[in-house]
Amino acid sequence: MLNRHQIEINQNRITSALVSTNRKGIENLINWFEKSNFFTSPASTRFHGNYEGGLALHSFEVYRVFNESVKRYGLNISNESALIAGICHDCCKINQYVANKLKKGNLSEAKPYKVEDNFPFGHGEKSVLLASRYLELTDSESLMIRWHMGYEDPLWNDYKDKVEEKFPEVVLFQHADKEVSLITKI
Repeated sequence: MLNRHQIEINQNRITSALVSTNRKGIENLINWFEKSNFFTSPASTRFHGNYEGGLALHSFEVYRVFNESVKRYGLNISNESALIAGICHDCCKINQYVANKLKKGNLSEAKPYKVEDNFPFGHGEKSVLLASRYLELTDSESLMIRWHMGYEDPLWNDYKDKVEEKFPEVVLFQHADKEVSLITKI
């Protein structure tokens, strides 16, 4: 669980990092994040980061872990692309989770949040669409965001060979998301 101060610290470090890219449209992306619940939303309904502020924290941690892997393996991926992909990979979750209150009015401990998706466009593809409303994404950024779910996406098997051959960073990005989600549970 994050307190208000921790959420503000996370918001400031994400905002500062995004501003440092000088990417055209970055201010519009940040503005959308600030007007939405990006910085206060949970990352999931009951699994990783299922607490206030979990989505932004999860997104930043995926960026951080992925960027470390890029350096370790010497891939030619800029810090800017790692940041954009990491922060935007779960944009589809913005304004989607609501408190799951029981009949007595208290929050469910087993599943504190539920999904109310008013634009059922998918997961990775929806995140690409939403992020690209504000930024022009590179092919690599688009593919990392689109395919970050890997084998959990039923269509991954249809595209995996070509994606892995031309964009090996997608595999590293999938692993970063898994590490943050399943091992650190952020």
